[in-house]
Amino acid sequence: MKKVLLTPRLRLRAPQPGDEHAAHANWAQDGAVLTYLGWRSRADLAQTRAQLEWDQARWLKRSAFTWMVVEPGSTQSPTPVGMVQLVAQRLDAPPHHLRLGFLMARSHWGRGLMREAVAAVVDEAFSQSHVWRIDALCDIDNHASARLLHALGFVHEGILRRHTLHPNLSDEPRDVASFAVARSRPA
Repeated sequence: MKKVLLTPRLRLRAPQPGDEHAAHANWAQDGAVLTYLGWRSRADLAQTRAQLEWDQARWLKRSAFTWMVVEPGSTQSPTPVGMVQLVAQRLDAPPHHLRLGFLMARSHWGRGLMREAVAAVVDEAFSQSHVWRIDALCDIDNHASARLLHALGFVHEGILRRHTLHPNLSDEPRDVASFAVARSRPA
């Protein structure tokens, strides 16, 4: 996978030392951004730093690929405003199946940036000959993410009951919708 992806409005790149400050300020403490994610708000910058260091290590192991979403032409310094991640669903060979996750700072919602970022990541994944499937799990109440996945050609495959903990909503596992896109067989 390429560590840097460019779109018309965005630069997606692997996490770098120092990104924890923007990540912490832009989403790691924002309950609205974290509503449908599997972790609670992080009060301590060290927790955000540790997570990004883990993401950097997983690049090296090729077990997950995280891109920070940056607007290079923004009036502020070009700091991350979101992230997109693909996690290998098998570790014993080049992964044919990846799981997608994404988030965007609330200040950047509603501009189509996440759709642009996710499309670039999906295209990059399918440029790898061994990748055949990308899926995403989406809380049944997360309508914005479901719309984004549908817009990018992901197919709703069903509901997984009591599957995922979203601690910002409940202490009990919640139902999630499974969406996927697969490479077509050659004709």
